[in-house]
Amino acid sequence: MRLCIIVGSNRRNGLSAQVCRLIETHMQGRAACEFVYLSEHDIQYCDADNKCQNRVCQLTDSVSDIAGSMLRADGIIYMPVMHAYGTNSRFQAFLERVGYGFFRPLKRPLRDKVAGVVVVGRRYGHTSVYTQIVLNVLLNKMLLIGSGFPPTFFGMLGKATHDQEAMESLTDMLDRMEELHHKLEYAKVDATPMYA
Repeated sequence: MRLCIIVGSNRRNGLSAQVCRLIETHMQGRAACEFVYLSEHDIQYCDADNKCQNRVCQLTDSVSDIAGSMLRADGIIYMPVMHAYGTNSRFQAFLERVGYGFFRPLKRPLRDKVAGVVVVGRRYGHTSVYTQIVLNVLLNKMLLIGSGFPPTFFGMLGKATHDQEAMESLTDMLDRMEELHHKLEYAKVDATPMYA
């Protein structure tokens, strides 16, 4: 299984990086993890010309490279960070460009990929950001994997491992993503026509 993890944090050594290490450790030997740090990519703001209804977005930046990573993956994990009670501006720009416009003329090619959401931040607004990303996942016709409670890591605790409930939600989500991916792959191999 190949996982593409979209990381919204601008800091390479913060709480998001700790969560990335947790994902990599938990999925070791089970999934290849590609971490896409949005801070390392040029993402222009959507110009809202709506021409993406009929053709691929004409803005030239790193969005096509990020989209390529998402298309090659079997599962995608969105990891936004909290800023001013919402996600940061870079992640918002990413959602507008990739999640809305870029895949639009391509007829939503992320369809039926498994997806998960992990929100990292200090306090307040975690569920609002989670909901926004969930709506973007559904817009792209992906299969959202839940884990009982959303994996939301609170920065005030200092270390990701101090947030036991978030860790349990994260590992459960990862296990379920892998499980459903394998079921879907098996169903493709064992596909029997409904009508002979």
